Amino acid sequence: MIFRGLALASIAAIPALAQSAPDTASAIPSESSWTVNGSVGAEFGFHSVVTEKNESRKTFVNGADSIRPGKKYRNYFQVPGIFGALNAFVQMESPTGQKIEFTLDASSDRWNYFDPKYVQASYEDRMQKLILGDFYASNGDLYLAGVDVFGASYDFYLNLNRSENPLLVFSVFGGENQAPKLPGERDPDQYNKYIGLDEVEAQKMLIGGKLLWNAHKNVGVTVGFIGSKDYLEDPFLRDGTSDDVNLSNPMFSSKTFFGEVNGKVLGGRGTYNVQLGFGGADTVNVVAHRAVNAVFEEYGLDVSRFAQLRRLMNNTSQVNRMSREELELIFGDNMEMGVDDMRSELTRILKLAQEALKKHRDEKNDDPTDWTAQNLALSGSYNWKNSSTMIDAYFRFVGRNYYSAGSSDLLQNSRQLGAKLDQQIKDFWKLNFGYELNIENASGHGDAYNVFGFAEGSKLGLLPGADDDWLEKHEQDASRTLYIHDFELKNTFKVRDSIEVMARYAVNYRTRSTPQRLHGNYFVSSGIYSDSWFNAQKGKPTVDVDTDDGSIQIDSARWAKYAALQDEDYLATQFEERLAKHVFELSATIKFPKNVLKVGGVWTYRTDMSKFNQDDLLNGFDFSDETYGILGYYFHGGDYLDARYPISLTTTLDRVRNTVSVTPRFRIYNRDDMSEFEWNLLDNAMIQLNPGFLDLMLHGNIRQNFMSRKEDGKDVHEMEMDVDLSAGLKFQFTERLGTEFTFGTFLNYRPDNESEDYRDIYGSVFVNYDF
Repeated sequence: MIFRGLALASIAAIPALAQSAPDTASAIPSESSWTVNGSVGAEFGFHSVVTEKNESRKTFVNGADSIRPGKKYRNYFQVPGIFGALNAFVQMESPTGQKIEFTLDASSDRWNYFDPKYVQASYEDRMQKLILGDFYASNGDLYLAGVDVFGASYDFYLNLNRSENPLLVFSVFGGENQAPKLPGERDPDQYNKYIGLDEVEAQKMLIGGKLLWNAHKNVGVTVGFIGSKDYLEDPFLRDGTSDDVNLSNPMFSSKTFFGEVNGKVLGGRGTYNVQLGFGGADTVNVVAHRAVNAVFEEYGLDVSRFAQLRRLMNNTSQVNRMSREELELIFGDNMEMGVDDMRSELTRILKLAQEALKKHRDEKNDDPTDWTAQNLALSGSYNWKNSSTMIDAYFRFVGRNYYSAGSSDLLQNSRQLGAKLDQQIKDFWKLNFGYELNIENASGHGDAYNVFGFAEGSKLGLLPGADDDWLEKHEQDASRTLYIHDFELKNTFKVRDSIEVMARYAVNYRTRSTPQRLHGNYFVSSGIYSDSWFNAQKGKPTVDVDTDDGSIQIDSARWAKYAALQDEDYLATQFEERLAKHVFELSATIKFPKNVLKVGGVWTYRTDMSKFNQDDLLNGFDFSDETYGILGYYFHGGDYLDARYPISLTTTLDRVRNTVSVTPRFRIYNRDDMSEFEWNLLDNAMIQLNPGFLDLMLHGNIRQNFMSRKEDGKDVHEMEMDVDLSAGLKFQFTERLGTEFTFGTFLNYRPDNESEDYRDIYGSVFVNYDF
């Protein structure tokens, strides 16, 4: 809190800088010549939150929570009670163009008594700009995609000729990017949760600077540096803690040098951008975090989700709120597990990762890696356009060890290639085409850079395919190269002024090799002998097999053929995962007098075309997909057909504007007789009860999802529903003074998971004054 208090005090120092600005030193305008404008708003309200009771006869355990029968589940969802918020914006401007601005956004409730979310004071004139407090720093995607910083930034413009673009721009910034989270403290991001010993986060400080040289009106060159360092025991202007704790994210320092060139060609019709980064991180506890990554890799979790998994290690209770779509991004969409099973499995894996972190916490890295070409990142793009055509082409290379604190989410060891075309073919016909290839985990260890990404195990990777010897040696590697192809073709037809039709096709194709193998299962209880391939053949010898449901007769020759494989270590190997998701979309927009109707359909078909390249032992077997699932891989087990039909109607009258939409969605899976139905109803209305003085605002959103499947031979039905309703009155007393009253409720209905079931009734009043 002291840290942010400095920003509140800094506004007093900003006017002094304005008075000493070099371009106005000879003629400081009088105070009355400055124009002042802004706004101030205050909100007060309440939340009444009710959770369900544990109606079972067992104690519910979730992390550190133990809820006895008859007691209410713990509320993690919404801070109850009275809350308040304050926001303010003030801008002062002089006749010579000097600007002083102040922005504040703060809130208070029973969990965070005073939470200044955003505090900023700034000064700007023709030659410089100074910011103190919160700001968002962004530039090139490769090195500074965007970071929130609490600190200071300063820009100096050298503009000798007062041209549109200054000759030189010198910029520097620094501050806190992540506040520390210490054991025993309240988690500011989640109500009723305290930071545990395994959830500690260090303070992250950033510093950066750049020099932009506009060498020509069509060419700009930038060079700069970004660095970061984590502090735990002695952070800046905050309390610290001992390093004898488990950090879910590694402590490290980083430094990145970067350069960028922007330019125009062909009279401005063509533009290009080239970015280069050279950087890396010096991780303190790298051994422990390699052990964590090894756990994730062992269970085949998506490597691009490792950062998210580390955040979940901080708060495993969040897993119970994850949707099927979120879980499938981690596990892949070919899992045989249901939502509850995936949640349980993910929680188990996160606990194993936490144990690995504890076990290797004190181990040091005795083999520091020197910076190599794997610390490089390079990207380029080109855009060309005329009156009817626009073409984009781009590429990106990110080395295995490259890191920039300004682009911390940039996926390491990746490649990207893409192109887009927007073409106005006729006045009524517009075509959009796009293709993008993303390559993850492109290079293995050692010198196998796979620069272009097409052949894992090679140095250049220019030609598709990998060497057979390399494939045999690395067949069981957990992390192999993943290729993601995205293709899109879209046509928009303006049939007439009031009718527009859009047709779109897109496909996502993912392929990689994994250590997956098929292993023989000879236990009767597995159900493998129930496969139709073993059925008794007319006139051929049979053998009796005892099952839980009685004795069955199967073909003796086929049984003997399968039993002969018992001494084999595995039945199939060299697995190549190939998953495709096809999307067909058709929509129409029809304009009527005072109404706009939109109707459409989106059909998604997911199919599994995976195969084992070495499966000679299974020649002559014709097992079903379910039986192959018993052996280790359920072909087509994750296939589904999804159909969604969005319909909306917007009505605009003299005093009424209303938008209502309904979207039914159906999904049929290819396993366990699983099906899903969901509908979503949304309505937003604004009614002018007294134009210019009183408006009525209504909002309603209802979503309900039904899922059915077979589990252990039994029918399982699940349902969940969200209801969000609110009504508000907006009074505009004068041109500058307004008030808004809101009352609403949110229902999170989870009858099959009552610990996530809660109701929130809320009300608030907001007052705003512009000056």
